[in-house]
Amino acid sequence: MRKSPLRAFGAATGAALLAMGAMATPASAAPATTEIQILGFNDFHGRLEAAGTPPVGGAAQLAGMINSKRAENPNTLVVSAGDNIGASPFISAVQQDKPTLEFLNMIDLDVSAVGNHEFDRGFDDLTGRVDDLADFPYLGANVYKGGSPALDESFVTTVDGVKVGFVGVVTEETPSLVRADGIVGLEFKDPTAEANRVAAELKADGADLVVLLAHEGSQSTDCTAVANTSTDFGKIVTGASANIDAIFSGHTHAEYDCTYPVAGLGFERPVLQTGSYGAALGKLSVTLTDGEVTAIEAENEAVSGFTPDPDVAALVAKAKAEADVVGSVKVGEITADITRAKNADGSENRGAESTLGNFIADVQFEQTKAEGRGGAQLALMNPGGLRDDLLKGDDGVVTYADLAAVQPFANDLVTVTLTGAQIKAALEQQWQPAGSSRPYLHLGVSKGFSYVFDPDAAAGSRIVRMTLNGTAIDAAGTYRVTINSFLASGGDNFGALGEGTNRTTTGDNDLTMLVAYVEANSPITADTAKRAIHVDDAPPGGGGGGDDPGLPVTGAATTGVVAVGLLLLLGGVVAAYFARRRRVVLTTPED
Repeated sequence: MRKSPLRAFGAATGAALLAMGAMATPASAAPATTEIQILGFNDFHGRLEAAGTPPVGGAAQLAGMINSKRAENPNTLVVSAGDNIGASPFISAVQQDKPTLEFLNMIDLDVSAVGNHEFDRGFDDLTGRVDDLADFPYLGANVYKGGSPALDESFVTTVDGVKVGFVGVVTEETPSLVRADGIVGLEFKDPTAEANRVAAELKADGADLVVLLAHEGSQSTDCTAVANTSTDFGKIVTGASANIDAIFSGHTHAEYDCTYPVAGLGFERPVLQTGSYGAALGKLSVTLTDGEVTAIEAENEAVSGFTPDPDVAALVAKAKAEADVVGSVKVGEITADITRAKNADGSENRGAESTLGNFIADVQFEQTKAEGRGGAQLALMNPGGLRDDLLKGDDGVVTYADLAAVQPFANDLVTVTLTGAQIKAALEQQWQPAGSSRPYLHLGVSKGFSYVFDPDAAAGSRIVRMTLNGTAIDAAGTYRVTINSFLASGGDNFGALGEGTNRTTTGDNDLTMLVAYVEANSPITADTAKRAIHVDDAPPGGGGGGDDPGLPVTGAATTGVVAVGLLLLLGGVVAAYFARRRRVVLTTPED
């Protein structure tokens, strides 16, 4: 395995400290107490550049912080709870996250859990290209294929005589978060049961310390809610056996630092998540006496104020220069901001109608309505596939990078045949299954299609009526509907859309179609009329529209859709690489 200057620095420092200790202590007197430090982060998502004012996080500053912590204690391991890559900003995504994997090698990441976004390009890409580039193992103890584990389940290393084992698991919801054709034959089992199984094996094999890396987490930062057994992560927190000494978590981009009493452990077990995008680093300070864990202290610390690592800074600068060349090319113009729905604090709201969601549906409908290109009659767009806003700026210019940031996954577009009843079922599925991390996900719909909804009605009866170009949708009738491949495989729990038949595709993906549309129709003014109409605002017998004043250009949540108000800090500035005009190489899904 290739070793970087950072690991060499830590090793040299450790050797010097050990030598000093040897002068003060007889060779036969081994220390009874050992201090080990484990540094961890989650959901880095290729955020190579620091964000904010002053800049927080970023690869170079994160590396500098790790340098500093290693200098304090050479008995240091560095770990990740997954989603290192995927849903990345243009600087990384344009090179298929190669710069991010190079960065992780440079900080000598010891081990990572696999996240759902590691499957964005499919299992073969993960176990082939990604594995070849990574100098660290990806763990997924609950990922099976053909009845056998599909990935490494654990990783064991020895630090100053202490045998440390890691178990990795990924959210059981992964099949609903990635393209089905990329994970054919894979099974995602109960993470708690698999983690306990592997942890028992590690302890039986002599591991002194076992840490769980779980790409699953809490939406809440409150420690009582983190352990709520009605949630998937709460079941992990409360169900993890005493063989597991600590838990690093991820997936939900929340930040918490909690401890819980566990029968059989002489200390409270820490459970951490560091937020996202490398803005904070988690630290476990583990004390072992005669090889037994006697105490663990845990904390999260902001990645700010540390001297950036110069080698990593050079890597980021090179990646940015290459991305700037591709991303700076003008595609077209917009006359006003086209944005996602927002909460009152300005954060993204996937539970409300947005100008951007409807605009993307319009684009996909227009690009597939012709006979021979699908014959679409309407299009639907999932909010999780929208990773950034289109902002007018000073001159209204829209570049490749701007469009790639909005639609980072370059999903194939598919036109399918659905019955009116199936379309209604899909709209009903906007209200997500009980226990889902997001109770409601609002689908963007193309112009000409509208519907009336009653959020207070019983499940399955919330869609009151639907119209297409002023004509009521016939439940028994058939309609050609364009959706991306993520939705076509039933992603985000829209199972009704996975039932579509007579699938056709133009061979284009959503990003190339967006580029083509902006090129052909600039300057663009997005339609702001609401297409999802609350039952209290609908004209009698109408499908929507009427005298509706429309959505604000900002896409604010003013439609009266169920007041979910989930706070998501995913900014997603992600992209695709254009080897030629209108051709990209990014693929996959949206979490």
